[in-house]
Amino acid sequence: MRKPKLKEKNPPVSLIITVFNEAKTVDHLLKALKEQTHPATEIIIVDGGSTDETWTKLQSWSKQLPQLHIFHRSGNRAIGRNLAIKKSRYQLIAITDAGCIPQKKWLEILVKKYLATKADVIAGYYQGAAYTPLTEAIIPYVLVMPDKVDQTNFLPATRSMLLTKKIWRKIGGFDETLDSSEDYDFALRLVEAKAEIAFADKALVTWWPRTTLADFAVMIVEFAFWDIRAGHLRKKVQLLFLRYIVFFLLLSIYFETHAYIWLLILIFISVVYLIWAITKNKRYAPHGWYWLPVLQLLSDLMVMGGSILGFIDRIVVNQSVPK
Repeated sequence: MRKPKLKEKNPPVSLIITVFNEAKTVDHLLKALKEQTHPATEIIIVDGGSTDETWTKLQSWSKQLPQLHIFHRSGNRAIGRNLAIKKSRYQLIAITDAGCIPQKKWLEILVKKYLATKADVIAGYYQGAAYTPLTEAIIPYVLVMPDKVDQTNFLPATRSMLLTKKIWRKIGGFDETLDSSEDYDFALRLVEAKAEIAFADKALVTWWPRTTLADFAVMIVEFAFWDIRAGHLRKKVQLLFLRYIVFFLLLSIYFETHAYIWLLILIFISVVYLIWAITKNKRYAPHGWYWLPVLQLLSDLMVMGGSILGFIDRIVVNQSVPK
């Protein structure tokens, strides 16, 4: 039976964001919010304790955006988001992240999708801002690319999301023990709670990727660590460990036998692997394709390292193993 549409064409929306040391990006974000075709009824930003000029800039923007309310609260993003939602006045909550630039019709499209579906959650989409060969290559390692989107099972991310306060309450909000991967954990709990999720592919935000290999490595190791810390062992991570276990087994055979056939096999596998790293993402990074094998090996190491640390932390602290 089809759900009835809301009579209200322009329901009030509370938009919540957390920031931390975003002095370089916050002006772009707030300018984009000011230019929305469906402006948020209120904008709540929680600063997690910035040490740069972020707070000063937020105060300045309060004069241009009367619906902007800013709060200080030390802590991670989950703490900031939960606080912002608690302080919100309305039942529809839009979320985006610092470092993202919503397109002009972003919120309008999210709201229209909600009115049409009455889903608990509207999952918007995102795209990367590629301004160097390296950032172009980083994007497919972090985002779900358009041709790989499964609209039926697409998980919402806090870069671009609209949800009801009711469903947020039902699943207990964001897990405040997680410093990273908290939105992935939140999305999985939405699925477990059988929340109705609708995908709005045109509700776009633009995301600025990390600009250096060091920053990329830190991001990946944090994702891996906090995934495991939250109790989530992704299938891709399991396959990654299996891949390297097989490689090192073959390597041990070579060292034990000194048979050159095994060395040739290892060289062949390595070359094929690096070629695969290029071919699978070259269409997304035509100018930065030469970075792809570097990013593949670096991300492999960071994922395994972060996962191992997460396992150790989880076993020592919680005495449990991720599923």
